[in-house]
Amino acid sequence: VYALYAFCHEADCIADAGMTTGIPAVTGENGAIVLASGEPSDVRSSGREDHRASQNLDDTRLDDVEVRRAGLKAMRERLARAARGRPETERDLALAATIARYGVREEDLRDVLIGVEMDLGLSRVETYAELRTYCYHVASAVGLATLPILTGGVSPTEAMREAAIDLGLGMQYVNILRDVDEDLALGRIYLPSEELATHGVDEAQLRARTMPGELRTLLAKHADRAGAHLSSGRRLLPQLPRRSRACPWLLSEIYRRILTRIAETGYRVFEERVSLPAIEKMWLLLSSTWRRV
Repeated sequence: VYALYAFCHEADCIADAGMTTGIPAVTGENGAIVLASGEPSDVRSSGREDHRASQNLDDTRLDDVEVRRAGLKAMRERLARAARGRPETERDLALAATIARYGVREEDLRDVLIGVEMDLGLSRVETYAELRTYCYHVASAVGLATLPILTGGVSPTEAMREAAIDLGLGMQYVNILRDVDEDLALGRIYLPSEELATHGVDEAQLRARTMPGELRTLLAKHADRAGAHLSSGRRLLPQLPRRSRACPWLLSEIYRRILTRIAETGYRVFEERVSLPAIEKMWLLLSSTWRRV
């Protein structure tokens, strides 16, 4: 899992800061790759702290999209070599070993890179189909890559993959709902333009940070969609080995509770960024060890 996280995090660093070196890694005992990084966060925003920390980089480097695309292209080439058992760098040794041992699909990791690259030029989403495609690549593909590890190297069934896709979509839809205000500040609107138009909401209203009834109705519809995918995604749990159910249960429960709180507050996404109290997250973490249903 850490090998996959290192891969995704490096891609985020390249896309967010134009950094071709990614996160630092050192070689531990017996040649093991040890990450010098903090805790993982959701894929779409995991590189933001690195972006803030790298503000001393030259501005032209930060703004050079072609440099970032070249970095992601190099990652695709390294991924192809790692998948064939010919890792190019020390960090790729762990990735190659993970692919070989568990049968992680190269195409799932390539889809992750597609999603990261989409973020380089994406500022508006026109249709729901476009939103789903984006969320598939930045979230579901990560779950699909992780799935063979959760199954202990047994090839996941199509039903398991479908449930993992839904779980990833549900979590990413919650992120989009929770981060409406933050994304606006970054010049991005992930709510589909066609749905905004259907509900009579324009960008000016969004930027004014007001909450007319039409926008609240749209957000409620988006929340229902997120909840439906989370519920569908939880079909994955009983299909996994019992020892592997705790983590996906924990993720789905955290996002379910965040979604519930957003709805309970009347979708005040411009006033606060909803999160769970530390004590509640700690309780969920502890209880996940026996909630293997």
